[in-house]
Amino acid sequence: MSQPKPITDRILDMLRGSPECEFEALVTGNPEFTWNELYQEVGRLSRAGQLTILRGVGVFTIKQAAALK
Repeated sequence: MSQPKPITDRILDMLRGSPECEFEALVTGNPEFTWNELYQEVGRLSRAGQLTILRGVGVFTIKQAAALK
């Protein structure tokens, strides 16, 4: 039996599949994690510079941060 992927890997894998993702789609696509767990990890990844949070009216979108050259 395979181990489930950690929350960080799940978030980053979802962003590799598309340039950006609404947070609601992230929650819907990862039912094994709570909304709060995903929110906290997205915040941590943002502070670490691994992703960017784009805030809109009533929705926010996340995208992978641009790689440093």
